[in-house]
Amino acid sequence: MPVPVQRDPEQTRLALADWLAARMPRAREVTVGPVRVPGAAGYSGEILLCDAEWTEDGTTRRGEPLAVRVAPTGHRVHPEDRWPEQVRLLQVLDGTDVPAAPLLGHEPDASVLGAPFLVMRRIDGRVPADFPSYHREGWLADLPPRRRRAVWLGGVEMLAAIHRLDPLALGLGFLDRPRYGTGHLAQQLAEYTGLLPFYGAQHNEVAAAASAWLRDHRPEEPGPPRLLWGDARLGNIVYDGETPAAVLDWEMAALGEPESDLAWFLHLDRHLSEGIGATRLAGLPDRAETVRHYEHLTGHRVRDLEYYEVFAAFRFCVLTARVTRLLEESGIMPPGTDFPLHRNATRLLARVLDERGARYGDAAVPR
Repeated sequence: MPVPVQRDPEQTRLALADWLAARMPRAREVTVGPVRVPGAAGYSGEILLCDAEWTEDGTTRRGEPLAVRVAPTGHRVHPEDRWPEQVRLLQVLDGTDVPAAPLLGHEPDASVLGAPFLVMRRIDGRVPADFPSYHREGWLADLPPRRRRAVWLGGVEMLAAIHRLDPLALGLGFLDRPRYGTGHLAQQLAEYTGLLPFYGAQHNEVAAAASAWLRDHRPEEPGPPRLLWGDARLGNIVYDGETPAAVLDWEMAALGEPESDLAWFLHLDRHLSEGIGATRLAGLPDRAETVRHYEHLTGHRVRDLEYYEVFAAFRFCVLTARVTRLLEESGIMPPGTDFPLHRNATRLLARVLDERGARYGDAAVPR
């Protein structure tokens, strides 16, 4: 259920053609094909796909695949889009061994498309879908267990590659958010717990209980901080066969302890299986094997993972409250539709709290 096109597709196509032509002075007859939304896109970013064609030095380049990411305007999941930081991070990643989609250019002027945007070379491949869950159907479910295992471990290897980067050497200090407090975990906690009304989760009793638990059990951050992908999950990886070809979606990127990413990776998979009542695919490594493989790849001993799993469940619960509200307000989800995303996320958060001894149960889960 992707974010819809928030601007006229034909005007967008023509504006992109003019924009590309202005940045390629040797190109002639620049055209852009129909603009479309990817079927497997997520909620938070407006992604437009198109193919460009032009003639340069007598040679015609046909079907150049492009992906255009537009800064959120009306459909904003997060309180801040942090757009300049996203662009800057993609520029930094281009010089590393993390396979992010190549950034071809960006436009800070909102007058072109109604919001800033960036243009990337589209990486062809397959992405495990959230809707319907890849545990229920799709190309991953169709693979034999041995190959599913390779897909999962490839995702863990992407986490390891990101966490091996040196934020200091790469100049990633711009991802720090000192206005939310001292310490990277404290900053993230403050953002989510302090802005519950924005997300629409201020009346969720399970989220309130998790917020209190997280404050009371906050671990130390031995550091040094690593680059955090933020939305680390299989659904943000483009695969060429069973091999990751590109890592997508950096709008939740931050600095902090790598366990935060690992916990999110595990929890989002749990949500798409146990959280929605689906049987987890055979062949996918379990939590313990995933942790062992991650430690082997990074040489980092995983600490306090249980805490970060509660944090992941809490953040996902809060974000799904916001997503549900946006779907209702935008008309994507008609009034009266039973869309269980937030309810399922809340119920799974209650279960995670129970596992950590909070004894909360799901009595307060909205029906």
